[in-house]
Amino acid sequence: MTEAVTTALAGANPLPAPKVTLPRELIRVLRVWPDWLFGMLASMGLGLATGAFLYWDPFGHQVRDPLTLIVTTVLTAVADASLTNQLAAEPEWAIRVLSGGGDPARMLRVRNQVLYLFEAGFAFGVAGLVILLTKDHHWVKHNWPIIAELPLAPIAAGNLASVLFPCPFMRLRHRLQATTTWPRWGAYIGIPFALTSLGTATVMGFPAWMEQQVKHSAQRMHHRPSWLTSDNIHYATWLVAVPVLNLLIWAIALKAADSLAHLRRRHLVTLMRKHTELAMGMDDISLWEAVKALPANLKTIPSEVHQAASAEMEEVRQVGGHIDRGLEHALARQAAKIRAKRAAEQNAGNA
Repeated sequence: MTEAVTTALAGANPLPAPKVTLPRELIRVLRVWPDWLFGMLASMGLGLATGAFLYWDPFGHQVRDPLTLIVTTVLTAVADASLTNQLAAEPEWAIRVLSGGGDPARMLRVRNQVLYLFEAGFAFGVAGLVILLTKDHHWVKHNWPIIAELPLAPIAAGNLASVLFPCPFMRLRHRLQATTTWPRWGAYIGIPFALTSLGTATVMGFPAWMEQQVKHSAQRMHHRPSWLTSDNIHYATWLVAVPVLNLLIWAIALKAADSLAHLRRRHLVTLMRKHTELAMGMDDISLWEAVKALPANLKTIPSEVHQAASAEMEEVRQVGGHIDRGLEHALARQAAKIRAKRAAEQNAGNA
């Protein structure tokens, strides 16, 4: 256990919160190589495997359209990778920052920037690989903005998921032993995948439809302006409109995640401390030994899932109860104001 976590778990005075800036974070990540970085590389490998299957499909349905290959490969990778670099990805580091009064929004914002650098580099790397495979580079001129914007929607979904379903990163050999964390782990991965698919379809599909409509309207003009060309319409859509839309969605998600993180700061720190204690208490076995123990662990899953679901539902009921009681108090205060107002009006009438 590191000194920072030892101090935090012992309840002593926490160390000063480290300054969170993009250069510092990049240097720290490349120096430390945290666990989530290996998770990101695994996600990128999953994306490349998906793209390879589409390109060399043994069932005879090979995909040769460059943009389709790139979008599918990149989104498969970043939908999961965006979850590995969020608020609770590094419990020890997050405990130090949050316990020292660090700003959750700044933490998320800097991590988003780091994540975008990695994922945009991966996206353009995939684009270069597709060009080598398909021998087709004519599409790059018009579609490079789409490639640059692909990671933004998953990052926005990851911000909310990291606060709503915090599930700190854990080595796979430990995760396979921690069967009690599997339900939350599944929700943490599955829900952002769904949100990413829906959000990307909206953010990419709607502008593409609008672009076609504008082009169609321009073609029907009797006196079409010289600047209203297909290229200008395309760049106005994907260099102006879509980035603004993506950044708006990202800013809203970041603000919502920041508000939730401030409300749940103590809960998040407690969760990450328990997570660190759990990881330290796991048997120090290899990944292969953890895989061999899976059959025995799988037998406990039904009861584990039931207990975890019951605990989650109880927490939801408690939160709902607090909301209901707050609403009841608000209604009672409003009713008291109405009664007081009517009493005052009646006294004024009698006078």
